[in-house]
Amino acid sequence: MISVVFYTLVVVLGILSMGFQMLASRLLSPHYGSSIVEWVWLISTFLAAFSTGSLLGGWISNRPPAQRGLLQGIAATLGVASLAVTAFWQKPMLDWIELKFIPDVAQMNDQGSGGMNAAVFLSCMALFFVPVTTLSSFGPQCVGWLAARGTPPGKASGVVYAVSTFGNIAGVMMTVFVLIPNFRVSHLLDVWLGVALVSLTGLICILRSAPKPAAK
Repeated sequence: MISVVFYTLVVVLGILSMGFQMLASRLLSPHYGSSIVEWVWLISTFLAAFSTGSLLGGWISNRPPAQRGLLQGIAATLGVASLAVTAFWQKPMLDWIELKFIPDVAQMNDQGSGGMNAAVFLSCMALFFVPVTTLSSFGPQCVGWLAARGTPPGKASGVVYAVSTFGNIAGVMMTVFVLIPNFRVSHLLDVWLGVALVSLTGLICILRSAPKPAAK
């Protein structure tokens, strides 16, 4: 039973991560349009967050149990808090950044793409980098948990990232074709926040559980 819950939560985290990228594009488009500049910074931010989260998660998974549990709690708290910032304060933050770097269309045209690049980069870092980094940090920890229960490390890594990628695909498809056409993005961000809170809490409980003795 615990394995079913574990893999379900891994799928959910995959859905949250890539579905969040689709929501992010909808948050940015009223301010910056849907240009290639927006997508370059958005994709780069998410890839940087995936990379940073993997490094962070690998480091956390090698800490002593007591310290690892504390760091897991901190990572989850940061993830939920940063998602709350995105859900509740994204509009005033985006309005301020847009006004600061591209006050009007004429000035943006005069300045070239510098103001646009700076605005989109800062928006992506402020609203998306931390939540995606913290969500991604749990991937290596899930690999470590499986390995501690007797699964060969290579197989554990392959299984976790395959299941997570399935969640990524589901997150993109479900968000684009089902959720965004039928619900406001602001309401979906509230859902993302609630699901992240529940799923991270459940995953931490599993990761802190004692490993099953390896078969002799």
